[in-house]
Amino acid sequence: MRWSVVLCFLVLPVAVSASDFTPRELSVLLSSGESRMNFHGHSVFRRTITFEFFGRSRLAERWLKSNAGASIAYSDIRQARSWFGYRDGDPNDSVRAASSFFFVRHLFPRAYVEVGTGPMWSNRRVPAATARFNMNSQFGFGTMLFTGSRFPLRFGYRFSHISNGGIGSGRNPGLQVHSLLIGMRVRRYLAGRTPVTQ
Repeated sequence: MRWSVVLCFLVLPVAVSASDFTPRELSVLLSSGESRMNFHGHSVFRRTITFEFFGRSRLAERWLKSNAGASIAYSDIRQARSWFGYRDGDPNDSVRAASSFFFVRHLFPRAYVEVGTGPMWSNRRVPAATARFNMNSQFGFGTMLFTGSRFPLRFGYRFSHISNGGIGSGRNPGLQVHSLLIGMRVRRYLAGRTPVTQ
């Protein structure tokens, strides 16, 4: 959890200074991933849909030589119903979660690397018997195709560390989730947040 706190101090100042952020793109992403099996079972993020704003931040450019963004996501999760995993033959439980993600992203000619964090709230505890509120800290990289087209595609990998930091629960095993994603830019914006129609 310590590196998650460090990540918050790096990323959240960029997110908080909303006046510093100018959105340039709106993208929609689909992803799927899971954590490794352990004593508590494992969590499968079967379907996640993410709506992402990405753009310019003077603060991120000055200090990190990168751009910034924010997103909201909805996830359909299957996980062990019990704190003891599948030891007693308990079935999977169905969980719905919503999260927001504030990030900085460094762009290369046809690739990117990103890091960020944000809160996640679920209708059931994730993992079981822990907490409904977690922080979801992520690191990812990927490639971009058809960058000159109207709807460029993005393929990537994302590592997520989901943890409640012991807030509101004495139990905090955390989850390490590995996901693959595919996405598409659906709208471009000029300065002043005017949609580009082309």
